[in-house]
Amino acid sequence: MGKIWTIVAALLVFAPCAQVSASETVTRADLQAIMERIAKLEAENRAQAARIAELEGRTPAEKPATERAAAETPLRMEPGTVTNETGSIFTTGSGRKYFLADRLANIFEPLSESGLQIVPYGYLAFEGVYNSHAVDADSITDFVKRHGRGGTTLSMQDSLLGVKFNTPEASHGWKFFGKAEFDLAGGSQNDYVFHWRHLYVDAQHDSGWSVLFGQTWHLWKMVTPSEIDGAWMENTGHPYRRSPQLRVTKKWDWEESSLEARVGVVKGGPGMGGDRDEDLIQDNSASDWPLVQGALVYDRVAPWEDAKRRWLFGVGGMYGRDRSHRWTGDGFNGPDDEYDSKMVMLAGSLPIFSKFTLTGQLFAGDNLGGIQAGCAQRVAYMRPYAKGREVSTIGGFSDLRWDLNDVWSFALGYGFDDPTDSEARHALGILRNERAYIDAFYSINANFRLGLEYARLTTVYGDENDDDEDDVGDDRVQFSAWYNF
Repeated sequence: MGKIWTIVAALLVFAPCAQVSASETVTRADLQAIMERIAKLEAENRAQAARIAELEGRTPAEKPATERAAAETPLRMEPGTVTNETGSIFTTGSGRKYFLADRLANIFEPLSESGLQIVPYGYLAFEGVYNSHAVDADSITDFVKRHGRGGTTLSMQDSLLGVKFNTPEASHGWKFFGKAEFDLAGGSQNDYVFHWRHLYVDAQHDSGWSVLFGQTWHLWKMVTPSEIDGAWMENTGHPYRRSPQLRVTKKWDWEESSLEARVGVVKGGPGMGGDRDEDLIQDNSASDWPLVQGALVYDRVAPWEDAKRRWLFGVGGMYGRDRSHRWTGDGFNGPDDEYDSKMVMLAGSLPIFSKFTLTGQLFAGDNLGGIQAGCAQRVAYMRPYAKGREVSTIGGFSDLRWDLNDVWSFALGYGFDDPTDSEARHALGILRNERAYIDAFYSINANFRLGLEYARLTTVYGDENDDDEDDVGDDRVQFSAWYNF
Protein backbone atom coordinates (compact mmCIF):
# COMPACT_ATOMS: atom_id res chain seq x y z
CA MET A 1 0.00 0.00 0.00
CA GLY A 2 2.86 2.40 0.87
CA LYS A 3 4.57 1.92 -2.52
CA ILE A 4 1.37 2.71 -4.39
CA TRP A 5 0.89 5.93 -2.47
CA THR A 6 4.52 6.94 -3.24
CA ILE A 7 4.12 6.39 -7.00
CA VAL A 8 0.83 8.30 -7.07
CA ALA A 9 2.37 11.18 -5.15
CA ALA A 10 5.37 11.33 -7.48
CA LEU A 11 3.13 11.57 -10.54
CA LEU A 12 1.09 14.32 -8.92
CA VAL A 13 4.23 16.27 -8.08
CA PHE A 14 6.30 15.92 -11.24
CA ALA A 15 3.49 16.28 -13.78
CA PRO A 16 2.70 19.91 -12.76
CA CYS A 17 6.41 20.67 -12.38
CA ALA A 18 7.01 19.90 -16.08
CA GLN A 19 4.46 22.52 -17.09
CA VAL A 20 5.26 25.44 -14.71
CA SER A 21 8.45 27.30 -14.13
CA ALA A 22 9.72 27.31 -10.53
CA SER A 23 13.01 27.16 -8.72
CA GLU A 24 14.63 23.82 -7.92
CA THR A 25 14.54 24.61 -4.18
CA VAL A 26 10.77 25.16 -4.10
CA THR A 27 10.12 21.90 -6.01
CA ARG A 28 12.12 19.81 -3.56
CA ALA A 29 10.41 21.44 -0.55
CA ASP A 30 6.97 20.68 -1.94
CA LEU A 31 7.97 17.08 -2.65
CA GLN A 32 9.34 16.63 0.86
CA ALA A 33 6.11 17.94 2.39
CA ILE A 34 4.00 15.60 0.30
CA MET A 35 6.16 12.60 1.21
CA GLU A 36 5.87 13.41 4.92
CA ARG A 37 2.11 13.71 4.52
CA ILE A 38 1.94 10.30 2.82
CA ALA A 39 4.05 8.70 5.58
CA LYS A 40 1.70 10.15 8.18
CA LEU A 41 -1.34 8.79 6.33
CA GLU A 42 0.27 5.36 6.09
CA ALA A 43 0.94 5.34 9.85
CA GLU A 44 -2.68 6.28 10.51
CA ASN A 45 -3.86 3.51 8.16
CA ARG A 46 -1.73 0.95 10.00
CA ALA A 47 -3.06 2.10 13.36
CA GLN A 48 -6.64 1.94 12.09
CA ALA A 49 -6.12 -1.57 10.66
CA ALA A 50 -4.64 -2.73 13.96
CA ARG A 51 -7.62 -1.32 15.84
CA ILE A 52 -10.10 -3.07 13.52
CA ALA A 53 -8.23 -6.35 13.91
CA GLU A 54 -8.25 -5.96 17.68
CA LEU A 55 -12.01 -5.39 17.69
CA GLU A 56 -12.45 -8.48 15.53
CA GLY A 57 -10.34 -10.52 18.00
CA ARG A 58 -7.47 -11.30 15.63
CA THR A 59 -4.58 -8.95 16.21
CA PRO A 60 -2.10 -9.71 13.42
CA ALA A 61 0.92 -8.33 15.16
CA GLU A 62 0.59 -10.50 18.28
CA LYS A 63 -2.04 -13.08 19.27
CA PRO A 64 -3.52 -12.97 22.79
CA ALA A 65 -1.65 -15.01 25.38
CA THR A 66 -4.44 -17.64 25.63
CA GLU A 67 -4.41 -18.22 21.87
CA ARG A 68 -0.65 -18.50 21.80
CA ALA A 69 -0.71 -20.99 24.69
CA ALA A 70 -3.45 -23.06 23.04
CA ALA A 71 -1.57 -23.16 19.75
CA GLU A 72 1.64 -24.13 21.49
CA THR A 73 0.02 -26.76 23.81
CA PRO A 74 -0.12 -30.22 22.19
CA LEU A 75 -3.29 -32.23 22.75
CA ARG A 76 -2.85 -35.15 25.13
CA MET A 77 -4.62 -37.98 23.30
CA GLU A 78 -4.50 -41.75 23.57
CA PRO A 79 -2.44 -43.61 20.96
CA GLY A 80 -4.49 -44.41 17.89
CA THR A 81 -6.85 -41.44 18.30
CA VAL A 82 -8.34 -40.15 15.04
CA THR A 83 -10.60 -37.21 14.22
CA ASN A 84 -13.56 -36.83 11.93
CA GLU A 85 -13.72 -34.60 8.84
CA THR A 86 -14.31 -31.43 10.84
CA GLY A 87 -11.58 -32.19 13.37
CA SER A 88 -13.98 -31.69 16.29
CA ILE A 89 -14.96 -35.31 17.10
CA PHE A 90 -12.17 -37.54 18.41
CA THR A 91 -12.32 -41.36 18.51
CA THR A 92 -9.79 -43.19 20.66
CA GLY A 93 -8.19 -46.52 19.88
CA SER A 94 -10.60 -48.18 22.32
CA GLY A 95 -13.62 -46.70 20.52
CA ARG A 96 -14.51 -43.95 23.02
CA LYS A 97 -15.67 -40.71 21.42
CA TYR A 98 -15.43 -37.21 22.80
CA PHE A 99 -15.74 -33.60 21.72
CA LEU A 100 -12.82 -31.22 22.18
CA ALA A 101 -14.56 -28.44 24.08
CA ASP A 102 -11.42 -26.48 25.00
CA ARG A 103 -7.96 -27.06 23.51
CA LEU A 104 -6.22 -25.06 26.24
CA ALA A 105 -7.92 -26.93 29.10
CA ASN A 106 -7.81 -30.33 27.36
CA ILE A 107 -11.34 -31.09 28.48
CA PHE A 108 -11.97 -34.85 29.01
CA GLU A 109 -8.25 -35.32 29.47
CA PRO A 110 -6.59 -35.52 32.93
CA LEU A 111 -7.89 -32.71 35.12
CA SER A 112 -5.68 -33.24 38.19
CA GLU A 113 -2.11 -34.02 39.12
CA SER A 114 -3.07 -37.68 39.58
CA GLY A 115 -4.39 -37.84 36.01
CA LEU A 116 -8.07 -38.30 36.91
CA GLN A 117 -10.36 -38.55 33.89
CA ILE A 118 -14.06 -37.72 34.25
CA VAL A 119 -16.64 -38.85 31.68
CA PRO A 120 -20.35 -38.01 32.00
CA TYR A 121 -22.83 -40.53 30.62
CA GLY A 122 -26.45 -41.63 30.83
CA TYR A 123 -29.63 -41.95 28.85
CA LEU A 124 -33.13 -40.54 28.68
CA ALA A 125 -35.78 -43.26 28.61
CA PHE A 126 -39.38 -42.74 27.54
CA GLU A 127 -41.83 -45.52 28.40
CA GLY A 128 -45.40 -45.99 27.27
CA VAL A 129 -47.13 -48.94 28.98
CA TYR A 130 -50.53 -50.61 28.64
CA ASN A 131 -51.75 -53.27 31.13
CA SER A 132 -54.94 -55.24 30.63
CA HIS A 133 -55.22 -55.88 34.41
CA ALA A 134 -54.24 -53.90 37.50
CA VAL A 135 -50.59 -54.24 38.51
CA ASP A 136 -48.57 -53.16 41.56
CA ALA A 137 -46.92 -50.20 39.79
CA ASP A 138 -47.66 -48.29 36.59
CA SER A 139 -44.39 -48.36 34.66
CA ILE A 140 -42.17 -50.70 36.73
CA THR A 141 -44.17 -53.87 37.37
CA ASP A 142 -43.55 -56.86 39.68
CA PHE A 143 -46.97 -58.40 40.37
CA VAL A 144 -50.47 -58.61 38.97
CA LYS A 145 -52.99 -57.46 41.56
CA ARG A 146 -55.75 -59.77 42.67
CA HIS A 147 -58.48 -57.35 41.54
CA GLY A 148 -58.74 -54.26 39.38
CA ARG A 149 -58.61 -52.96 35.84
CA GLY A 150 -55.52 -52.02 33.91
CA GLY A 151 -54.75 -48.86 31.98
CA THR A 152 -52.12 -46.80 30.18
CA THR A 153 -49.28 -44.72 31.55
CA LEU A 154 -46.36 -42.65 30.20
CA SER A 155 -43.15 -42.17 32.15
CA MET A 156 -39.52 -41.00 32.09
CA GLN A 157 -38.70 -42.70 35.42
CA ASP A 158 -36.12 -45.11 34.06
CA SER A 159 -33.80 -42.32 32.82
CA LEU A 160 -30.41 -42.12 34.49
CA LEU A 161 -27.40 -39.82 34.70
CA GLY A 162 -23.91 -40.58 35.91
CA VAL A 163 -20.21 -39.83 35.92
CA LYS A 164 -17.40 -42.36 35.44
CA PHE A 165 -13.90 -41.54 36.60
CA ASN A 166 -10.57 -43.32 36.41
CA THR A 167 -6.82 -42.83 36.61
CA PRO A 168 -5.39 -44.02 33.28
CA GLU A 169 -1.83 -43.87 34.59
CA ALA A 170 -0.91 -46.54 37.18
CA SER A 171 0.77 -45.58 40.44
CA HIS A 172 2.77 -48.40 42.07
CA GLY A 173 0.73 -50.82 39.95
CA TRP A 174 -2.66 -49.43 41.06
CA LYS A 175 -5.35 -47.82 38.95
CA PHE A 176 -8.59 -46.40 40.34
CA PHE A 177 -12.02 -46.56 38.78
CA GLY A 178 -15.34 -45.29 40.05
CA LYS A 179 -18.88 -44.35 39.26
CA ALA A 180 -21.55 -41.99 40.60
CA GLU A 181 -24.94 -42.76 39.04
CA PHE A 182 -28.55 -41.93 39.89
CA ASP A 183 -32.00 -42.29 38.40
CA LEU A 184 -35.47 -40.89 39.13
CA ALA A 185 -37.29 -44.17 39.75
CA GLY A 186 -38.08 -43.57 43.41
CA GLY A 187 -41.53 -42.02 42.88
CA SER A 188 -44.52 -42.45 40.59
CA GLN A 189 -44.60 -41.81 36.85
CA ASN A 190 -45.19 -38.07 37.39
CA ASP A 191 -43.47 -37.60 40.75
CA TYR A 192 -39.80 -38.41 40.28
CA VAL A 193 -37.56 -38.96 43.29
CA PHE A 194 -33.75 -38.80 43.26
CA HIS A 195 -32.38 -42.34 43.74
CA TRP A 196 -28.72 -43.32 44.01
CA ARG A 197 -27.81 -46.41 41.97
CA HIS A 198 -24.02 -46.63 42.04
CA LEU A 199 -21.51 -44.71 44.15
CA TYR A 200 -18.16 -46.48 44.54
CA VAL A 201 -14.39 -46.55 44.03
CA ASP A 202 -12.64 -49.66 42.69
CA ALA A 203 -8.85 -49.91 43.21
CA GLN A 204 -7.36 -52.38 40.70
CA HIS A 205 -3.79 -53.68 40.83
CA ASP A 206 -1.98 -55.03 37.76
CA SER A 207 -1.46 -58.31 39.66
CA GLY A 208 -5.19 -59.03 39.29
CA TRP A 209 -6.28 -58.00 42.79
CA SER A 210 -8.90 -55.30 43.31
CA VAL A 211 -10.70 -53.73 46.27
CA LEU A 212 -14.08 -52.05 45.83
CA PHE A 213 -15.82 -49.93 48.44
CA GLY A 214 -19.14 -48.18 47.95
CA GLN A 215 -22.60 -48.95 46.60
CA THR A 216 -23.00 -51.14 43.52
CA TRP A 217 -24.42 -54.51 42.43
CA HIS A 218 -24.33 -57.44 44.81
CA LEU A 219 -21.40 -59.49 43.66
CA TRP A 220 -23.40 -62.61 42.77
CA LYS A 221 -25.14 -60.65 39.98
CA MET A 222 -23.58 -62.13 36.83
CA VAL A 223 -26.15 -62.08 33.98
CA THR A 224 -29.11 -59.95 32.89
CA PRO A 225 -32.32 -60.56 30.88
CA SER A 226 -33.16 -58.55 27.75
CA GLU A 227 -36.69 -57.52 28.74
CA ILE A 228 -37.31 -53.77 29.01
CA ASP A 229 -39.70 -53.39 31.96
CA GLY A 230 -37.80 -51.25 34.47
CA ALA A 231 -38.49 -53.80 37.23
CA TRP A 232 -36.06 -56.07 35.35
CA MET A 233 -37.90 -59.28 36.34
CA GLU A 234 -37.37 -58.75 40.05
CA ASN A 235 -39.40 -61.25 42.07
CA THR A 236 -39.76 -63.20 38.81
CA GLY A 237 -36.47 -65.08 38.49
CA HIS A 238 -33.90 -62.27 38.48
CA PRO A 239 -32.76 -61.26 41.99
CA TYR A 240 -30.58 -58.16 42.12
CA ARG A 241 -29.76 -55.31 44.45
CA ARG A 242 -27.35 -52.40 44.81
CA SER A 243 -26.05 -51.95 48.36
CA PRO A 244 -23.04 -50.46 50.20
CA GLN A 245 -20.28 -53.07 50.41
CA LEU A 246 -16.60 -53.87 50.76
CA ARG A 247 -15.48 -56.32 48.06
CA VAL A 248 -12.17 -58.04 47.29
CA THR A 249 -11.62 -59.63 43.87
CA LYS A 250 -8.83 -61.68 42.33
CA LYS A 251 -8.77 -62.20 38.56
CA TRP A 252 -6.59 -64.57 36.56
CA ASP A 253 -6.27 -63.76 32.85
CA TRP A 254 -5.10 -66.25 30.24
CA GLU A 255 -4.87 -66.01 26.49
CA GLU A 256 -8.50 -66.91 25.73
CA SER A 257 -10.15 -67.16 29.16
CA SER A 258 -10.26 -65.71 32.66
CA LEU A 259 -11.36 -66.69 36.16
CA GLU A 260 -12.60 -64.20 38.75
CA ALA A 261 -13.12 -64.88 42.47
CA ARG A 262 -15.17 -62.35 44.46
CA VAL A 263 -15.88 -62.10 48.17
CA GLY A 264 -17.49 -59.24 50.07
CA VAL A 265 -19.37 -57.93 53.08
CA VAL A 266 -22.59 -56.09 52.24
CA LYS A 267 -24.47 -53.50 54.26
CA GLY A 268 -26.44 -54.98 57.16
CA GLY A 269 -28.13 -58.27 56.45
CA PRO A 270 -30.90 -59.85 54.39
CA GLY A 271 -33.58 -57.32 55.33
CA MET A 272 -32.02 -54.79 52.94
CA GLY A 273 -33.91 -51.97 54.54
CA GLY A 274 -36.96 -54.01 55.61
CA ASP A 275 -38.74 -53.42 58.92
CA ARG A 276 -41.32 -56.20 59.05
CA ASP A 277 -41.95 -55.84 62.80
CA GLU A 278 -42.49 -52.08 62.44
CA ASP A 279 -40.25 -51.17 65.39
CA LEU A 280 -38.54 -48.37 63.42
CA ILE A 281 -35.27 -50.38 63.37
CA GLN A 282 -34.19 -51.99 60.12
CA ASP A 283 -34.22 -55.76 60.57
CA ASN A 284 -30.81 -56.14 58.96
CA SER A 285 -29.31 -53.50 61.27
CA ALA A 286 -30.81 -55.15 64.36
CA SER A 287 -28.61 -58.24 63.87
CA ASP A 288 -24.91 -58.46 64.66
CA TRP A 289 -24.36 -60.57 61.55
CA PRO A 290 -23.21 -59.00 58.31
CA LEU A 291 -24.29 -60.29 54.91
CA VAL A 292 -21.38 -62.23 53.40
CA GLN A 293 -21.38 -62.90 49.66
CA GLY A 294 -19.16 -64.69 47.17
CA ALA A 295 -18.98 -65.62 43.51
CA LEU A 296 -16.72 -67.50 41.11
CA VAL A 297 -17.01 -66.48 37.44
CA TYR A 298 -15.28 -68.14 34.48
CA ASP A 299 -15.42 -66.84 30.93
CA ARG A 300 -13.70 -67.71 27.68
CA VAL A 301 -13.80 -66.91 23.99
CA ALA A 302 -16.50 -68.89 22.23
CA PRO A 303 -14.67 -71.41 20.00
CA TRP A 304 -16.32 -70.16 16.81
CA GLU A 305 -16.44 -66.47 17.75
CA ASP A 306 -14.07 -63.52 17.99
CA ALA A 307 -12.88 -62.14 21.33
CA LYS A 308 -15.90 -59.86 21.67
CA ARG A 309 -18.30 -62.77 22.25
CA ARG A 310 -17.51 -64.95 25.23
CA TRP A 311 -19.01 -67.80 27.19
CA LEU A 312 -19.66 -67.14 30.87
CA PHE A 313 -20.33 -69.58 33.70
CA GLY A 314 -20.68 -68.58 37.33
CA VAL A 315 -21.70 -69.74 40.78
CA GLY A 316 -22.52 -67.33 43.60
CA GLY A 317 -24.23 -67.13 46.94
CA MET A 318 -24.67 -65.38 50.25
CA TYR A 319 -25.37 -65.89 53.93
CA GLY A 320 -26.56 -63.45 56.58
CA ARG A 321 -29.02 -62.94 59.41
CA ASP A 322 -31.61 -60.38 60.48
CA ARG A 323 -33.67 -59.85 63.62
CA SER A 324 -37.31 -58.97 64.28
CA HIS A 325 -40.02 -59.38 66.94
CA ARG A 326 -42.68 -62.07 66.96
CA TRP A 327 -46.27 -61.57 65.90
CA THR A 328 -48.67 -61.71 68.89
CA GLY A 329 -51.97 -61.36 67.10
CA ASP A 330 -52.33 -57.64 67.68
CA GLY A 331 -48.85 -56.49 66.67
CA PHE A 332 -45.15 -57.34 66.59
CA ASN A 333 -44.58 -56.97 70.32
CA GLY A 334 -43.31 -60.44 71.25
CA PRO A 335 -39.75 -61.65 71.82
CA ASP A 336 -37.23 -60.96 69.07
CA ASP A 337 -35.61 -63.68 66.97
CA GLU A 338 -32.89 -63.96 64.36
CA TYR A 339 -33.56 -65.42 60.92
CA ASP A 340 -31.16 -66.80 58.34
CA SER A 341 -30.98 -65.51 54.80
CA LYS A 342 -29.12 -67.72 52.36
CA MET A 343 -28.96 -68.28 48.64
CA VAL A 344 -27.01 -70.22 46.02
CA MET A 345 -27.09 -69.27 42.32
CA LEU A 346 -25.90 -70.73 39.00
CA ALA A 347 -25.65 -68.44 35.96
CA GLY A 348 -24.45 -68.62 32.38
CA SER A 349 -24.33 -66.82 29.05
CA LEU A 350 -23.51 -68.67 25.82
CA PRO A 351 -23.08 -67.11 22.37
CA ILE A 352 -24.57 -69.58 19.89
CA PHE A 353 -23.27 -69.39 16.34
CA SER A 354 -22.83 -65.79 15.17
CA LYS A 355 -26.16 -64.15 15.97
CA PHE A 356 -27.70 -65.77 19.07
CA THR A 357 -26.96 -65.55 22.79
CA LEU A 358 -28.60 -67.79 25.40
CA THR A 359 -28.55 -66.36 28.93
CA GLY A 360 -30.04 -67.69 32.16
CA GLN A 361 -29.76 -68.41 35.84
CA LEU A 362 -31.26 -70.63 38.56
CA PHE A 363 -31.29 -69.88 42.29
CA ALA A 364 -32.67 -71.24 45.55
CA GLY A 365 -32.70 -69.90 49.09
CA ASP A 366 -34.54 -68.64 52.18
CA ASN A 367 -35.67 -65.20 53.35
CA LEU A 368 -34.80 -63.49 50.06
CA GLY A 369 -37.34 -60.67 49.99
CA GLY A 370 -34.54 -58.16 50.56
CA ILE A 371 -32.90 -59.03 47.25
CA GLN A 372 -36.19 -58.97 45.32
CA ALA A 373 -36.74 -62.72 45.25
CA GLY A 374 -39.16 -65.10 46.95
CA CYS A 375 -42.00 -62.92 45.60
CA ALA A 376 -40.84 -60.24 48.09
CA GLN A 377 -41.62 -62.53 51.09
CA ARG A 378 -39.13 -62.85 53.94
CA VAL A 379 -40.60 -64.51 57.09
CA ALA A 380 -43.96 -66.25 57.59
CA TYR A 381 -45.62 -66.04 61.03
CA MET A 382 -47.67 -69.25 61.34
CA ARG A 383 -49.36 -68.47 64.64
CA PRO A 384 -49.21 -65.79 67.38
CA TYR A 385 -46.25 -65.81 69.79
CA ALA A 386 -44.44 -68.46 67.75
CA LYS A 387 -41.16 -67.85 65.99
CA GLY A 388 -41.62 -67.23 62.30
CA ARG A 389 -40.27 -69.37 59.48
CA GLU A 390 -38.04 -68.16 56.64
CA VAL A 391 -39.89 -68.36 53.31
CA SER A 392 -37.92 -70.63 51.00
CA THR A 393 -38.05 -70.24 47.24
CA ILE A 394 -36.64 -71.38 43.93
CA GLY A 395 -36.56 -69.34 40.72
CA GLY A 396 -34.72 -68.35 37.58
CA PHE A 397 -34.99 -67.10 34.02
CA SER A 398 -33.86 -67.94 30.49
CA ASP A 399 -33.39 -65.44 27.67
CA LEU A 400 -32.59 -66.00 23.99
CA ARG A 401 -31.39 -62.92 22.09
CA TRP A 402 -31.04 -62.69 18.31
CA ASP A 403 -28.84 -59.85 17.02
CA LEU A 404 -29.94 -59.92 13.40
CA ASN A 405 -27.73 -57.01 12.28
CA ASP A 406 -26.54 -53.60 13.46
CA VAL A 407 -30.10 -52.26 13.35
CA TRP A 408 -32.48 -55.03 14.45
CA SER A 409 -32.39 -57.41 17.42
CA PHE A 410 -35.01 -59.60 19.12
CA ALA A 411 -35.38 -61.46 22.41
CA LEU A 412 -37.58 -64.19 23.85
CA GLY A 413 -37.61 -65.08 27.54
CA TYR A 414 -39.32 -66.56 30.58
CA GLY A 415 -38.83 -66.15 34.33
CA PHE A 416 -40.44 -67.51 37.50
CA ASP A 417 -40.25 -67.31 41.29
CA ASP A 418 -41.85 -70.16 43.22
CA PRO A 419 -41.93 -69.88 47.05
CA THR A 420 -42.98 -72.82 49.22
CA ASP A 421 -46.77 -72.64 49.36
CA SER A 422 -47.19 -73.58 53.04
CA GLU A 423 -44.92 -70.68 54.06
CA ALA A 424 -46.00 -68.12 51.48
CA ARG A 425 -49.66 -68.45 52.52
CA HIS A 426 -48.72 -67.00 55.92
CA ALA A 427 -46.57 -64.19 54.46
CA LEU A 428 -47.92 -62.04 51.60
CA GLY A 429 -49.88 -64.95 50.16
CA ILE A 430 -48.09 -64.94 46.78
CA LEU A 431 -47.53 -68.55 45.79
CA ARG A 432 -45.93 -68.05 42.37
CA ASN A 433 -44.96 -65.29 39.95
CA GLU A 434 -44.26 -65.75 36.22
CA ARG A 435 -43.43 -63.64 33.18
CA ALA A 436 -43.01 -64.57 29.51
CA TYR A 437 -41.94 -61.88 27.04
CA ILE A 438 -40.94 -61.16 23.47
CA ASP A 439 -38.98 -58.03 22.49
CA ALA A 440 -37.96 -56.20 19.33
CA PHE A 441 -35.27 -53.49 19.24
CA TYR A 442 -34.46 -51.02 16.46
CA SER A 443 -31.36 -48.81 16.51
CA ILE A 444 -31.79 -45.58 14.56
CA ASN A 445 -28.16 -44.67 15.24
CA ALA A 446 -25.52 -45.23 17.91
CA ASN A 447 -27.37 -42.95 20.34
CA PHE A 448 -31.08 -43.47 19.66
CA ARG A 449 -32.84 -46.82 20.07
CA LEU A 450 -36.48 -48.00 20.15
CA GLY A 451 -37.98 -51.06 21.83
CA LEU A 452 -41.32 -52.84 21.83
CA GLU A 453 -42.29 -55.62 24.27
CA TYR A 454 -45.24 -57.89 24.85
CA ALA A 455 -45.28 -59.74 28.18
CA ARG A 456 -47.70 -62.15 29.79
CA LEU A 457 -47.63 -61.83 33.60
CA THR A 458 -49.20 -64.33 35.98
CA THR A 459 -49.39 -64.10 39.78
CA VAL A 460 -50.85 -66.91 41.90
CA TYR A 461 -52.38 -66.05 45.30
CA GLY A 462 -53.36 -68.28 48.21
CA ASP A 463 -55.00 -67.72 51.61
CA GLU A 464 -53.99 -68.98 55.04
CA ASN A 465 -57.16 -70.89 55.85
CA ASP A 466 -57.81 -72.88 52.65
CA ASP A 467 -55.99 -74.58 49.83
CA ASP A 468 -57.58 -72.58 47.01
CA GLU A 469 -55.40 -70.75 44.51
CA ASP A 470 -56.28 -67.65 42.56
CA ASP A 471 -54.42 -67.18 39.24
CA VAL A 472 -54.45 -63.61 37.93
CA GLY A 473 -53.05 -62.67 34.51
CA ASP A 474 -52.06 -59.46 32.72
CA ASP A 475 -51.21 -58.69 29.11
CA ARG A 476 -48.57 -55.96 29.15
CA VAL A 477 -47.38 -53.94 26.14
CA GLN A 478 -44.51 -51.47 26.47
CA PHE A 479 -42.98 -49.06 23.97
CA SER A 480 -39.65 -47.50 24.94
CA ALA A 481 -37.26 -44.98 23.41
CA TRP A 482 -33.72 -44.43 24.71
CA TYR A 483 -31.34 -41.61 23.90
CA ASN A 484 -27.84 -42.46 25.08
CA PHE A 485 -25.08 -39.93 25.63
